[in-house]
Amino acid sequence: MSPKEIILEQLKAAHDQKNWFVPFTDAAAGLSASDASKKDSSGNHSVWGIVNHLIFWNGRWLTRLNGGKPPEEEIDNSSTFTDSGTDEENWLSSVKKLNEISLAIIEKVNNSDDGYLSSEAFPGYGASWYEMLTQMTIHNAYHIGQIVHLRKQFGNWDPSKGVGA
Repeated sequence: MSPKEIILEQLKAAHDQKNWFVPFTDAAAGLSASDASKKDSSGNHSVWGIVNHLIFWNGRWLTRLNGGKPPEEEIDNSSTFTDSGTDEENWLSSVKKLNEISLAIIEKVNNSDDGYLSSEAFPGYGASWYEMLTQMTIHNAYHIGQIVHLRKQFGNWDPSKGVGA
């Protein structure tokens, strides 16, 4: 497989193609806004907070991947895990937004040549798009695992979707 094919496989596995782990689309499927906003007593983030965190960071990388520059701002990573209440429409909007960002990244990578993907992700970053995208997929997979764990913890996970009971 070429580096591009490997990255595309990773991006798709994290988004919507069940492979060795549950993809985001399965991890979020059928979850209500109320359940998505639940937190345990340990101070862990909610599923909704995790989704908003992924929207924030993946959205910034998509902007860069498309040649843009995200707004400069002082970023406190913990503030990216925002909860949005229990409104179903807002929850579905968050899920839709992350799906759109993920699909746009997949499309951009699919339509990019090896020269671009081998180039520095942005001036001063010191890593290629291949390296950045690999790290992004690891980050996404980590948080998708958290979503599944939270769903299991709160008793709203269907084990037939993967990773057992």
